[in-house]
Amino acid sequence: MSSRSRPRYPLALRLRTVVRRRHRLVAAALCAVALTLVILRLAPPSVHTTALVTAAGEIPAGHAIAAEDLTVSEFPVALAPSGAYAAVADANGLTTAVALTEGQPVTPTTVLGPGLLTGQPPGTTAATVRVGDPAVLRHIRPGDVVDVVHHSDEGASGKGTTVASAVTVLWAASTPSGGGASILSSGGSEDDAGLVVLAAARETATALATLDGAGRVSLVLVSP
Repeated sequence: MSSRSRPRYPLALRLRTVVRRRHRLVAAALCAVALTLVILRLAPPSVHTTALVTAAGEIPAGHAIAAEDLTVSEFPVALAPSGAYAAVADANGLTTAVALTEGQPVTPTTVLGPGLLTGQPPGTTAATVRVGDPAVLRHIRPGDVVDVVHHSDEGASGKGTTVASAVTVLWAASTPSGGGASILSSGGSEDDAGLVVLAAARETATALATLDGAGRVSLVLVSP
């Protein structure tokens, strides 16, 4: 029995077959690359962290920070506040301007100092005044806008004079012992009771400085 010869296909048909096979290989490779890109995009990104000083527990406003109040925690880089302290020694001894919650980073804007003026218009200064009735501070918190009214010794019960209009409260001390709990209760000393730090223009700050020890100062909450 004679062996049959292998059939021979036209050259054009063979070329089309080779091209089709290569197209399938290329398509499969492209699908694999696309699948890899989708997996990489949907996979959770690696979390990059940085060491920041954070509150070890609840810290009230006006509190002199001690080393035991702080801890160093790993914080996501994407969420880390600008200028946050990286070493406990940098924040030790500073006074909080706002209440801090456990795990909250300590930054220059949360403590007394030049950082309180962050975001304020150029030329703004931090002016400190003492109000006549520290109990009003239970209604005042950082960010509030107030008018500062001065009553002279002779006219303490009169209308008074507005020394500063629409200034922003940066920090306020606690009420004195027996004066009731304050939102800003700090546990500070009696000497700090009634003190308020205000963001004011330089000329206004100068006028506020002249009020120390002269008459009575009161604050009036106003709309921003």
